[in-house]
Amino acid sequence: MTANDRRIAGRSVIFLDPLKNLHLRPMAGNDTNYKIVVALFGLGTLIIIIACINFTNLTIAQATKRAKEVGVKKVLGAYRFNLTFQFLAEIFMQCLLALILGLILAEMMLPLFNNLFGIPLSIWHGNTALFGQLILILLGVTVISGIYPALVLSGYKPASVLKGNMQTSYKTLWLRNSLLAGQFVIAIIFIAGLLIVNNQLKYMQAEDKGFKPSQVVFIKNIQFYNKPKDFESARNKIMKIPGVNNVTVASDIPDGSKPGTNNYKLESKELSMDFLDVNFDYFETLGIKLKSGRFFSRDFIADTAVSAILNETAVARYGVTNPVGKVIRGCNMDYKIVGVVKDFKAQGFEATVAPTIYAIKNPCNEKKIKIMVNIDQSSMTSALAALKSQWSDINTLDGEDFRYEFLDELYGKLFKKQEQLQSVFFFAAMLTIFIAVLGLFAFSAFTTNNRIKEISIRKILGATDFQMFKMLNTFFIGIVLIANLIAWPLAYVLAKKWLETFAYRIDIPLFPFVIAALFSTVLTVLTVSIQARKAVKTNPADALKYE
Repeated sequence: MTANDRRIAGRSVIFLDPLKNLHLRPMAGNDTNYKIVVALFGLGTLIIIIACINFTNLTIAQATKRAKEVGVKKVLGAYRFNLTFQFLAEIFMQCLLALILGLILAEMMLPLFNNLFGIPLSIWHGNTALFGQLILILLGVTVISGIYPALVLSGYKPASVLKGNMQTSYKTLWLRNSLLAGQFVIAIIFIAGLLIVNNQLKYMQAEDKGFKPSQVVFIKNIQFYNKPKDFESARNKIMKIPGVNNVTVASDIPDGSKPGTNNYKLESKELSMDFLDVNFDYFETLGIKLKSGRFFSRDFIADTAVSAILNETAVARYGVTNPVGKVIRGCNMDYKIVGVVKDFKAQGFEATVAPTIYAIKNPCNEKKIKIMVNIDQSSMTSALAALKSQWSDINTLDGEDFRYEFLDELYGKLFKKQEQLQSVFFFAAMLTIFIAVLGLFAFSAFTTNNRIKEISIRKILGATDFQMFKMLNTFFIGIVLIANLIAWPLAYVLAKKWLETFAYRIDIPLFPFVIAALFSTVLTVLTVSIQARKAVKTNPADALKYE
């Protein structure tokens, strides 16, 4: 068990959290890591499914090549069970070889994966359970991809196949078409999903956050300025550095962390709100905009003791038209509201902006320990160098070296998990599309070769090359269009469910689905046309000389 504490109305509430939840679903944090793991598991499962579909489809399509072998073996006394076991054993050996190659590729790609997620994973060290899981996956893939082809191959009737009657293969035509459509359904979902993920991330990066973190430096090692005179002394020294615009201190910084909460009563309504203990120049330092009233000012002595500022959400929740000048009570004291500021997304885009109150004096939390410095962009390098060189004079309370982070980088970490998901989604989409096209290429080659005599006869009767291309493409285009009709609603539901994890999100646009449809159709036409060209350019005399 792990012990954690939450700050509620100035009190530390201790609770126990199972250790197994620490990294994925902690009670004191969010479950973004858990969602990433589930997403990765889902992507991996879909890729394995589409690979199994591909293998099954191609094996069934080429089943006629082994039909006579099955017929001869049955005549010589082989049972269907023996043949099924033989074909499954062959498929098992292919899957085993694929597993070995997969492990080699995984070892080669692991540094890239570790760099993407910032984790030190290893395949060979301390992963005894992994190999047991791989064996189960190997057996599962063998059964899923091989059981139906094995049953089809072992089910041929000797009397029919030895006479050259291969019509039994057409019984599996509906399955082959369905599996091919299933491949493209998954590929189209990936294409549309990737475009929607990209759209949401672009929206998050471009959307107004309500504050400007780009020029703000968070000084990490000042954790002791609880007394106003201590902070004012350090502030005055920092303000003398050229390029420094503002310096402030607060109990929290906008990096996604959750501040404390308490109940506050305005007029007759009581509301639970986040509270931040701030200082003068807090809003100016972060570039937060004023909606009404004023910011805290050193010109008003009362601001250090009994003044408060609310955000827009708090005003809307209280239902007050103009709260400036009114009294709000909380933390066992009365505050006079002097201003209202616009909302800003301190917790990122996944959480709705909470009703928040800002005060310079807050009995619930008087630990203003996080200093932020607003510096001109053009003077950033020189100002940081000056802070570092003068740090021993500025920091008189301990002997720590100057340590800092840029606030925009801290805030950007809120997007990191989604950016990681985007990268994984991109590679998964490319792999899925590659597998689908590979299957289409082989299947179209098999279909075209089976129709080579038909194509030759049509050419002799006057059919043009364009008509042949159209005939061969029409069937596959129809399958892809059906796949789009199935994939669109599935992709929409999955995208909607993912977007619902964001408080601020895009509306699902139409163009990702249109692009997915166009891309899959064009890719199909190109892939099939490569095979069709070979058949169309074949000399009819060569194709029909045995007839």
